[in-house]
Amino acid sequence: MHFNMILPGLEDVKVTQMEERAGVFRIYVEIPKHVHKCPQCGETTSNVHDYRIQKVQHLKLFERSTYLYYRKRRYACVCGKRFAEFNPI
Repeated sequence: MHFNMILPGLEDVKVTQMEERAGVFRIYVEIPKHVHKCPQCGETTSNVHDYRIQKVQHLKLFERSTYLYYRKRRYACVCGKRFAEFNPI
């Protein structure tokens, strides 16, 4: 689907894929990579530890159930702490 509209709550994310299957609208999103501050020691880091897919129910679009598949990024600090990125979703 190719259209140009801003979806509610998704202004700061990158939409990587959109599809419709069996009356359900699926939107695959991720947040651009940024430097984050460690909640334990306060150091800044951009080292990615891993990614996970999180399914989030969104508002209905075009009278179809809508789900976000958010590619959640976790960072690793030099102190050993692993933490999730801040997200506006």
